[in-house]
Amino acid sequence: MIKAIIVDDEQPSLDKLEKLLSNSGLAEVVGKFTEPLRALEFLKENRIDAVFLDIEMPDMNGIELATRILDLQGNTGVVFVTAYNQYAVEAFRLNALDYLMKPVSADRLKETLYRLMEWKIPVPSGELSVRCFGKFGVRVGAEEVRFRTEKAEELLAYLIDQRGGFVSRSKITDSLWEDFEGDRAVTHFNTTLHYVKKALLRYGVPFYVQYDRGAYRLDTDGISCDYLTFCLAAEKHETVTEENLNRFEEAAKLYAGEYLLGWEYDWAATKRVTLEDQCIGLLLEIASFHKNAGDYQAAMRWLDKGLIHEPLHRELNYRIVEAHLLAHNRMMAAKYYELYRDSLMKKFKIEPDAAFKKLLK
Repeated sequence: MIKAIIVDDEQPSLDKLEKLLSNSGLAEVVGKFTEPLRALEFLKENRIDAVFLDIEMPDMNGIELATRILDLQGNTGVVFVTAYNQYAVEAFRLNALDYLMKPVSADRLKETLYRLMEWKIPVPSGELSVRCFGKFGVRVGAEEVRFRTEKAEELLAYLIDQRGGFVSRSKITDSLWEDFEGDRAVTHFNTTLHYVKKALLRYGVPFYVQYDRGAYRLDTDGISCDYLTFCLAAEKHETVTEENLNRFEEAAKLYAGEYLLGWEYDWAATKRVTLEDQCIGLLLEIASFHKNAGDYQAAMRWLDKGLIHEPLHRELNYRIVEAHLLAHNRMMAAKYYELYRDSLMKKFKIEPDAAFKKLLK
């Protein structure tokens, strides 16, 4: 049974189509609206399979309404019902499933309903997973998702970066299409958003973007993402304990490289620095736990992971020299100290501070 809504500003047309759909035995009308905004409010809370739309409406025409409905529920079948045929090209550009001319007959409507029943999103071949640390990548199961344009890939990365929060369309266009203004930027945004949806739907993955008063948010529930998981752990500001140690260690392992490595996204530059600082802070916390527990080898392993990302980080170098000394391995402590000192001199023409030098005395 197809769950459908109808939107038409003329009540008689609304009632007639509802009767035809109900009598077909193939569809259930779960909502009917004479005002487009009420339909949008309904769709924020309710999932449907199809929407039957009039095109000529006073406050918002059906083409604009269909675009906003697809923003809310990208896997909805759109059927236009109208007395005019001049919108057909634009309707099918929006990937409308059908275009019915009024007055609609029961037989013609059944053709549309059978088409809706055959129109299925493929069964997902696996979980949607997104990698943000290192090179950005999107996979469904074992398959890598390919996007039509690099901008589509960037738009998805940007929406994930917002972590489920609403962001205004103007901010999105300013961040991703700074060379374009006004309608041109909006056109690029709408087209690119469509490409993202289409790419994911090919793999059976619904792209749930919610729209509210000029702002958009990506529903990240059901997305496995290293960045989202890392942030949840890194921002809790908990002390590492025996009970939560495994959770913190698993989070630290997720930081496998620079955030969105290889992509020069201006909007990601500050976040890159913040995330690296958070990772190092996490590694220092984990290493401190192991040091206090007397497991100096474990402390060294976690400190070494930090040095891969930031070889000249003062605290990482200090702690690893200290751990080797506590493990009674003065030779390795001296090697780490000398490497740090030589690198400082080569890059900054300075020596380690007095407290650091005092470690080896």
